[in-house]
This record gives sequence, structure tokens and C-alpha cells, in this order.
Amino acid sequence: MKRQWRPDEVTPFEENRIADPEPADWVLEEARRNVGRAYPFFSGMKIKGRWGGLIDVTPDALPVISAVAQVPGLYVATGLSGHGFGIGPGAGRLAADLLAGDAPVVDASGFRLDRFARARP
Repeated sequence: MKRQWRPDEVTPFEENRIADPEPADWVLEEARRNVGRAYPFFSGMKIKGRWGGLIDVTPDALPVISAVAQVPGLYVATGLSGHGFGIGPGAGRLAADLLAGDAPVVDASGFRLDRFARARP
């Protein structure tokens, strides 16, 4: 399987979506109208594409950025609850520090997977 794609190339992830909910048209239309009102330049814009997705969220709404005790060498960074774009750089830095064995940029204890009883070994 290929590991890199050109920006204009369709990837297997786009061809084979397993969680592919239909977007809420009314939400998109409302957003289009609001952007047009706030920025008249965009009042005639048309939506070229759309996609609906799911938001990953943990029970306490905090991300998991942690080693997985049951699988040595496995680390996860997930559960960003729809805020991944905003906190992604910090989450990525923390994950990189943990993976490299460096001192974490922040206290990582609140992001441990084993804070959830079902995840404890």
C-alpha cells in the first residue's frame, strides 16, 4: 500500500470511510448565511464540498495522550473532542516528548489512559 499521496490524489481513507454520517444541510446553510452576513464578500459563495464526521470524546472530555500499558511501545493521542485543530500542536508536542522519553512540556498525568478504570492493566 502506498504511504504518500499527492494533495490532489484521492486516498484510500476517502474511498473507504467506515464512519461516514451525512452532514446536516441546515447547519451548513445557516453557516453559509451567517458568513455572508458577517462578510458580504462571501454572500454569494457556494459550498463546493461537504463531509460529516464524528467527534472523539473521552468520558471526562480531556484527551488521552499516553502510553498504553498493555502494549509496550504503543502510544495514543486521541479524544481531542473536536478541538484537535486548536490544541493539536500542544498535543503533538506532548506526544513527541513522551515517545522520545524527554521531559514532557507539561504535566502529562492528567492525560494518562489509565485514569479510566477499564484501561488499567
